[in-house]
Amino acid sequence: MRVAAMLERGLAEDRRRFMRHPVHFGAGLSSANDRPGSPVTVVDLSTHGCGIEIEAYCEPGSRVWLKLPGLESWPARIVWAEVGRAGLSFDRPLHEAVVGRYA
Repeated sequence: MRVAAMLERGLAEDRRRFMRHPVHFGAGLSSANDRPGSPVTVVDLSTHGCGIEIEAYCEPGSRVWLKLPGLESWPARIVWAEVGRAGLSFDRPLHEAVVGRYA
């Protein structure tokens, strides 16, 4: 018996465990908590991570600190990177109210 199946490729947003909110604001990204950050633009944000636009090179797997406006630096790991963009996974989740402040 033959069985035909069709695979559907969903959008990245469909596969995410945590809803990302589209945003657009400036932040800083550094490789050490005590160093000034490189400027980035946060383009989406969830309790567990974010997407950024950045001009500097990003190495997946690297530990970084994201400095959101009005908050302390937040530890994260770069999970993917391509020219001009990267995705971060936070070491510990942001509170939902913090995400709501920027969304």
